[in-house]
Amino acid sequence: MAQTISMEDVKSVKGRGCLHNKGTDTFSARVVTENGRLTSVQARALADLAETYGNGTVTLTTRQSFEVPGVPFGKLAEFESAVAAIGLSVGGTGPKVRPVVACKGTTCPCGLIDTFALAGEIHRRFYLGWHGVALPGKFKIAVGGCPNNCVKPDLNDLGVVGKALPGGKRGYQVMLGGHWGRTGGAGKPAEVFETADEVLAYIEKVLTFYRDHGEKGERFFKTLARLGLEKV
Repeated sequence: MAQTISMEDVKSVKGRGCLHNKGTDTFSARVVTENGRLTSVQARALADLAETYGNGTVTLTTRQSFEVPGVPFGKLAEFESAVAAIGLSVGGTGPKVRPVVACKGTTCPCGLIDTFALAGEIHRRFYLGWHGVALPGKFKIAVGGCPNNCVKPDLNDLGVVGKALPGGKRGYQVMLGGHWGRTGGAGKPAEVFETADEVLAYIEKVLTFYRDHGEKGERFFKTLARLGLEKV
């Protein structure tokens, strides 16, 4: 079926996490998770929603969320309400903090930190807590349990990596300014902390700085390049 929906309608729902399936009148509705985790009840319910509203498939995103393709424009609001009823939400787009990514460092033998707990708290404080805060551009955060770098924290605007410290202690290495894409590059080592609370306080300072000093449309790595890592 050829596309008949207007570009105005396409744009009107993009910020809500509903992305146009090109050449059609349908959309992929992005269902946000807390670092890729669903309960078994939510997983079964999401499969049922894909059958009811979409084309019967569920796809994974690089930010550990899910998309249900094939949802008609007129059914998007109904789908969003159905997703909310199972304790999830549709979203994850726009110039704001994006869904947080974490590896399985909590259960992985190589993990040095509780990645699930830290990523969950970042999700609550900064994905949910800053949801209404407009930033200069999108801001991605990832948490890795060890230097094996499985989820590439250093390629995010802010990455946290579990680190072995002197005396048998374990801590958190924070990286700033990583980015993917054609001109992608690894972030720079910034600070090392001993506690998760210190990391969370630091993330809030970084986001506040970016909100106040980044230029519209400027990704964080460009803000760092323009102002200098030491100043930031």
